This record gives sequence, C-alpha cells and structure tokens, in this order.
Amino acid sequence: MTKCTQCDEDVGATPYNPMPEWKIEGPLCSKCYSKNISDHYPGEHVRLNLMDDDEKKKI
Repeated sequence: MTKCTQCDEDVGATPYNPMPEWKIEGPLCSKCYSKNISDHYPGEHVRLNLMDDDEKKKI
C-alpha cells in the first residue's frame, strides 16, 4: 500500500507524480495532486475523462 507524501493516505490504484517545480518527492493521492494543481497553476481547471465507454466497462 503506497501512501501519499503530503497527507499519508493510501494513494489507491493510481499514484500521481508531482511536477518537478513543486519540489515534492514521492507519490500523491488524487486530492493532494488536485490541490497542488490549483495552488501552483491559478485559474479554472476542467477535468476531462478521456476513456471511451469500452474502457469504462473494464474498470
């Protein structure tokens, strides 16, 4: 079980890698990754789901 570098929660199946300019070492959970995106890149961010319907069924 991999833990988030910032909040120590389990990162789940998809650990996120921080951007080099964030100066964070280690994986992030989705919440901490999203927070860092908002903190470091101000403005409106729209999340896209790029999976097609067949890929969604596999999950």
